[in-house]
Amino acid sequence: MLLKILGICMILGAGGMAACSAVGTERRKLSVLDGWIDLILHIRGQIDCYLTPLEDILIHADPKLLSACMGTSKDRTPAALLRRSAPFLDPESNRLLEGFTREIGSSYREEQIKRCDHYLLVLQKNREQLASQLPARIKVSATLCICGALGAAILLW
Repeated sequence: MLLKILGICMILGAGGMAACSAVGTERRKLSVLDGWIDLILHIRGQIDCYLTPLEDILIHADPKLLSACMGTSKDRTPAALLRRSAPFLDPESNRLLEGFTREIGSSYREEQIKRCDHYLLVLQKNREQLASQLPARIKVSATLCICGALGAAILLW
């Protein structure tokens, strides 16, 4: 009987840890999108003020700015950053950022600034929508994990 209770406690503990992990993942989705918005703002500023090429912008970028996008110091192209952050982005944001990584750095200064402004506007709207949905998504994720663990514990009793 003691082993059954210990087993149930372990299952419920695993469900609680899964719930914490799911909540962290939901929050990470929003923070990665914030990181991309900050990176695009940085790229826009460097292009606008200093007319810096994209490669130089990413080479000299703050490592904290890149890590907010789930990148490392070795990821110095927008496409490499996007590959690393794709699991943490919703499909719409991922689609938008794929377009951004294809278009940036391949045209004149004014056009690049317009593209940055466009993607900033659309991503900020998408971020507001995700932020408004975040509490509900957190509750659903945590509830599913805990209920799944509770159901498994009941079935194994």
